[in-house]
Amino acid sequence: MGERDRLVAHPVFGEGVVEAARWDGAELKVKFRSGLELWLPAKWFRPITAKHIQLDQISSKRLLEAFRLGIVPHQDIEYFTFGRSYELSELEKGLKDLKAGEGSVYLVEGSYGSGKTHLLEYMHHMCLKYGFITTYCELSIPETPLYRPKRVYRELVHNLRYIKDGCEYRFRDLLREIAQTQIGDHCFFTPVLNYLRDLEDDTLRNEVFWQWIEGESTKEYAIDPLSPFRVRGGQKIPALYDYSTAADYYTYILSGLSHLTDKAGLGGLVIILDEVETLAHIWNYVEHSRGLNFLEGLIQSALDNDDLKSIDRKMLHNRVRPTPYLYREPHILLILSSTPIHGLRGFSAVRDLVERRILLRKFSKPELELIFNNLYDVYICAYPDFSVIVPQRENVCNAALKRSYGELREFIKFSVEAFDWFRFGRPGG
Repeated sequence: MGERDRLVAHPVFGEGVVEAARWDGAELKVKFRSGLELWLPAKWFRPITAKHIQLDQISSKRLLEAFRLGIVPHQDIEYFTFGRSYELSELEKGLKDLKAGEGSVYLVEGSYGSGKTHLLEYMHHMCLKYGFITTYCELSIPETPLYRPKRVYRELVHNLRYIKDGCEYRFRDLLREIAQTQIGDHCFFTPVLNYLRDLEDDTLRNEVFWQWIEGESTKEYAIDPLSPFRVRGGQKIPALYDYSTAADYYTYILSGLSHLTDKAGLGGLVIILDEVETLAHIWNYVEHSRGLNFLEGLIQSALDNDDLKSIDRKMLHNRVRPTPYLYREPHILLILSSTPIHGLRGFSAVRDLVERRILLRKFSKPELELIFNNLYDVYICAYPDFSVIVPQRENVCNAALKRSYGELREFIKFSVEAFDWFRFGRPGG
């Protein structure tokens, strides 16, 4: 390949591609991921090469099954993340800010197949690795639309994880841990934590209580006098409303949870929302407006907007039990992911609230070649008797580059399927 098109890394400017060299290679012209293009001494760079991964045959086959779908398994995400050092360094700033007590919001934008979901998975993995309370929701119109805040809340509760002392914990563990934290003015968590402090054994009655506060069932079922598993004392705990106007209530609960996690020494709450562009496919004006309102409430809460600590009449409020959108000092890092949306009514104003935006570029040819080499290594590990001569391998890589148009998901799928084709039916075999 020579000097040109090599992948290199600089300790300050991050990763880049070598575009030219001069003075017998003593200086390199490098285009960095941030957009900078600089001539710098070659000795300041280190080459980026394919990562050598120790895998057994079973693990390799598990990886390939995921690759055929164009995805990477969560547990292997660190080994198959290339060319995103600039983006990840930006997101790491948000984690450092959260650790220091300051929330923030990021918007990751990229076209389909550009690797948004992969980057979010890596960020999810990183947040857990660093010990943050982390949760994730993939938005969808049938299951978790933004205009149904209870459904989004239920998904966030279901996916909440954190790691402490080498063990993984979930939402119920978190509430048990913060139950000793004194809080007297939160309309939801004050009675919930009071109830938990008196909870002694794990009976079916307690399971009804857990499903209620996790959004899986209703308060009416939990406190029904005719139910054999009635939650005694549950009348003091407000219901989780299934109204599209209840965005205020759920952002109030999430901001309260983030405040409690910080107060308990757990650092705050990371919320990751994928597929925000589903808003563009909601044609009903009322549902679209309420979805935007919930999204704005989440963003403003993460940014600690003092106006939301009281009833702000400019925002939509439920009429059953109106609450502020924000409880005290929140500790939320909110990460949003979306394809670029242009001209969508109302969305531009909400998008402008987010100052930290990351636009995902398509991968360069050298980066895709590195990924291809790793894919081939995994395939060989899964099927030790398989081999493709170098010219054929280069043809597969070139065809994958041509067919995928630089989109990571399609590149991975095409490459693995091409290996399958060679393995099952070699030309002339």
